[in-house]
Amino acid sequence: MAKWLPGVVEEHLGADGTGITVRQLLNHTSGLPDAVPGQPTPHPEEPGGRFIYSKLNYNLAGMIVEHATGSTLAEEIDRSIARPLRLTGTYLPDADTTMRAPHARHYSKFDQAGHPTEIHDVTGADLSWAGAAGGMVSTTSDLHRFLRALLGGRLLPTGAQREMFTTVSTEGADWVPNTGYGLGVYSQKLPCGVTLWGGGGYIQGSVTYAMGDREGTHTLVSNMNGDWNDFLETFTTLFETSFCPATSRHPAS
Repeated sequence: MAKWLPGVVEEHLGADGTGITVRQLLNHTSGLPDAVPGQPTPHPEEPGGRFIYSKLNYNLAGMIVEHATGSTLAEEIDRSIARPLRLTGTYLPDADTTMRAPHARHYSKFDQAGHPTEIHDVTGADLSWAGAAGGMVSTTSDLHRFLRALLGGRLLPTGAQREMFTTVSTEGADWVPNTGYGLGVYSQKLPCGVTLWGGGGYIQGSVTYAMGDREGTHTLVSNMNGDWNDFLETFTTLFETSFCPATSRHPAS
């Protein structure tokens, strides 16, 4: 990583960037902690150890894309992914970009510090700080098309596709249960034994999951536009209904 971003990790996070690889950024074994604006950032750990999901990893990966290409991440997403796949509702906005209409609305029962409050509309919240880690806007139909192309091998060369599916354990990380993290995607084993691949994202007022079978022939993309439900339980139930044989599904609770 230091080849592309010399001194960045040292200056801003107090870690040794020379020991962190791009692979470790993508599978979250860099040792860098998760960070949210306004909250203290934990001390970095040694790279190459256990899985720690961190938005910093994806933000650094986005910076590497910009250094390697000489263009902005938003331009590269549009050039390499959105336009070739005809993802007309997918883009990476900045702080000065107004969300394109039409769009969903998102509601939260928490303020920006995470404290409970009355339900309020957070659709217009500025998420430019999330950048490559969660600042993108998309649609369910675009996510279906993207996930099918990604899992189906239409975006990456064969070798890179194989590496993408090579996972590390997330056990003990207080993350999504029954998962293994690959390079930018993760696997999730359902109670019925079926394994799905894809990813999910949570921001204030909105949770989205895009998962499918290994080949991308069967995908499910879902969004909840509120943040006060048990979304892991809800999405697992949806996945079981969609992907598990009827005889092996858990009874609805």
